[in-house]
Amino acid sequence: MKKLKKIIIYGFVGIISICLISVLCFVISNKLFLESENKENISYLKNNNTVVHDRITDELFDEDFYQSDVFLLGEIHGYADNQKLDKELFFYLNKKLGIKYYLAEMDSLTAKDLNTFLADSIKKPTLLKKIVLEIGKRIPQQSSKELFEKWEEIYAYNKQLPDSLKITVLGIDKNFSDNSSTSRDEAMLNNFKNYVKAMHLENEKFYGLFGYFHTLQTPIKGADILFASELKNAGFKTTSFVSYTLDSEVYLPKNPQFPTPENEKADWINADGPLQLVKGINDLAAVSKPNTITLYKLNRDGSPYFKTQRLANIKSRFFGENITPTENSFTTDYFQYVFLLRNSKPLTRLK
Repeated sequence: MKKLKKIIIYGFVGIISICLISVLCFVISNKLFLESENKENISYLKNNNTVVHDRITDELFDEDFYQSDVFLLGEIHGYADNQKLDKELFFYLNKKLGIKYYLAEMDSLTAKDLNTFLADSIKKPTLLKKIVLEIGKRIPQQSSKELFEKWEEIYAYNKQLPDSLKITVLGIDKNFSDNSSTSRDEAMLNNFKNYVKAMHLENEKFYGLFGYFHTLQTPIKGADILFASELKNAGFKTTSFVSYTLDSEVYLPKNPQFPTPENEKADWINADGPLQLVKGINDLAAVSKPNTITLYKLNRDGSPYFKTQRLANIKSRFFGENITPTENSFTTDYFQYVFLLRNSKPLTRLK
């Protein structure tokens, strides 16, 4: 009996030891990937950032920025502050450059309904709710009360615009009925080019919100076709903003694919881990404060991001895929601006 007890105790201690060692290895692995703060990067970032309050301002935008044909904001779906950024960045570009065409990660049928909502003389919340729920079929983490409220605000903004600046949504994602082997990103480019040709938009500029992956302007390992990179290859001068989070909560709607928290929100999918890691995020953290949204310009003369892959290299554990830049590519080849959201709330279910 004593021998059996010893075996049980030793086995229990062994299991605990293995668990502790595994956790320790996990933590160390995360820290090694994230890397410590880089003094050169921090020095640059201190002089090339602005805090976003109620609206987007122009401190970090130069003449070359305004020459772009397409402006893209790439998000990790589920964070409330991204809806605020989307609205304010679009409003800024509408006022500054007259951009009125909003590229959307939705199919043409949903975009048609959204344009009907925007153009109607009387706001129809029932139609908008239908649209938001329809969006949830493709992007569950985006379908939310905050998405509904954003388009209500865009509706009100659109009402006071002159006819020459009225907003039109261009849904460029694959229709659900499209069973072709064409990838989503390739379909996005083809649909976009078809809109440009059919509507004679060759001299227009465009803005859109998409999932992070679609806004990268250079192929990554394992993915040769990305919407933004295909835009560049097609001759459209493109500027990409991407959004990262720290100390924030994400909306995880209930679904049958994996278990989700009862309250449908989680705080463990931020850029510093534990399940998602953005190499170099500690540099941004050092040049920001809690409860803020900070915008960083990465492509000013002398930027260290012309010669590093920090901020463009992402390791995902369990959720999503790794983002690994190709050899001889650098951060500014993928995007030119970064928003850092600190303490963002999650999106919430639309009731």
